[in-house]
Amino acid sequence: MIKVLRMRLFRLGRGEPIVDPWKYFVSDKPLPSNRVVMVFTSRLLNVAKRTLRNVNRLRRGELIAVKEGIVGEFDGEKVIVVLPYIGAPASAMVLETLIVNGGKVFIALGLAGAIKRSIRIGDVVIPTWGIREEGTSYHYMPPEYVPRPDDELANALYDEILNIGKYMKINVVKGGVWSIDAPSRETRDKVIKYSRKGVLAVDMESTALMTVAKYYGVKLAVVLAISDELYGREWRHGFRSRRLIKAEKVIMEATLRVLTQSNLVTT
Repeated sequence: MIKVLRMRLFRLGRGEPIVDPWKYFVSDKPLPSNRVVMVFTSRLLNVAKRTLRNVNRLRRGELIAVKEGIVGEFDGEKVIVVLPYIGAPASAMVLETLIVNGGKVFIALGLAGAIKRSIRIGDVVIPTWGIREEGTSYHYMPPEYVPRPDDELANALYDEILNIGKYMKINVVKGGVWSIDAPSRETRDKVIKYSRKGVLAVDMESTALMTVAKYYGVKLAVVLAISDELYGREWRHGFRSRRLIKAEKVIMEATLRVLTQSNLVTT
C-alpha cells in the first residue's frame, strides 16, 4: 500500500546555509554602484537605457540569474539596472547576489494585475504590505511575517510619481500586494477575498523581494505598473497599451530621481 506523506507546517531551517551567498556569490569585481533598479520586463530595461547617460553593460557572468545588467549615470550618480528572470526564486537569488556584492538600496519595477475595481490598466501601485503565496519568502521569515517595504523609500517614490504623474495623468496608489507562483491560478474567490482585505494587485515577486531585503537589512521598495485587470467577468489585459507604456516611463524617471537622492543611500 502506498502511504501518503503529509507535510508538516513549514519551519525555517536552523544554522548556516551550506551554499552561503557571502562565500560563493561574491564577485572578484565590486559593483560600480550600491544603488540598484530591478526591472522585470525588457521594455523597462530599454526605458532605463534611454534615460541614463554613459550606459555600459555589466560583464556577463558577473551576476547570477540575470538576463542583462547595465550601469549608467543619472544626475551625475551611477545606478545599476538589472533584468532578472521572472518569479520569486530567481529574483531573490539576484537580490542576494547584489547585496553580498555591495548593493544597499533597491527599487524593483514590474507589472501587476489589478484585483480591485478602482485600479485600472496604466495605474501605478506601491505595495505597503503583502500576502505571501510564493514559496521563496518562507525560507527567510516565518509564516506569520507580513512583508513591507522600506517606508522612507516607498514614501519618496509615491511623492515623486505623484509629482510627475499629475502632468501625465497617472494615478498612483498605495496598498497591499498578493504575490503568487502560479499566474494561471489567480482564482475568482481569492481575487474577491484579497481585494476586500485591501490588496490592490497581484504579481510574482514583490513579497519575496521585501522579505529577503528585510532579512539582509537593506532598503527596498517596489513599484508596480498595472498591465491587466482580473476583477471583471473576463480577463482584460493591456500589455501594449499607451497608458501602460506612459506609466513605465513615469515610474522609471521617478525611481532614478529617488535613487540618486544622497539621503536615501547608505554608504
